[in-house]
Amino acid sequence: MPADPTRRALVAAAAAFPLLAAGCRVTQALGTAPQPGPDVAALRAAILAEELMVARYRAAVRLLDGGGGGGPAADTLGTLLAEHSDHLGQLRARLVPGSPLAAGSRPLPRPRPPVLPRVPRQAIGYLSRAELTASNRLLGQVMQVPPALAQLLASIAASEATHVPMLRRAGAGL
Repeated sequence: MPADPTRRALVAAAAAFPLLAAGCRVTQALGTAPQPGPDVAALRAAILAEELMVARYRAAVRLLDGGGGGGPAADTLGTLLAEHSDHLGQLRARLVPGSPLAAGSRPLPRPRPPVLPRVPRQAIGYLSRAELTASNRLLGQVMQVPPALAQLLASIAASEATHVPMLRRAGAGL
């Protein structure tokens, strides 16, 4: 009788060995996170660009408030800053850290503080050029991302394009 449990244990161990070995290989395969897809890269780039735009607007609002050049131009900048903050929220909501879509993604770096011209009219011109550049960049990405993200990027691009004439009017009023 004592030989029987030993034989059973040996048979069970022999049967379990391939499963354990396969489990080790699976763990090794899961050890390396996959690279994020192009849509995730585009989303991350859009988030960084929008964070930079928000920082630019905050700096411009401080410039106008500090230089006594507030008034209608400052109101316009405040309105556009709120729109950019909303854009940023919409973009961030689509990148969920730890999700399969963001697998392999590193934390987003913080954009460098923007350096704006110290003259309010020139700062607004700088914002106008930045808006146009951002709109063109986003439109260039629309065809390379899934439809839902393409729709959001196109919507943000259109919004940023409409900011250009608003900024020009605000700058003309200074």
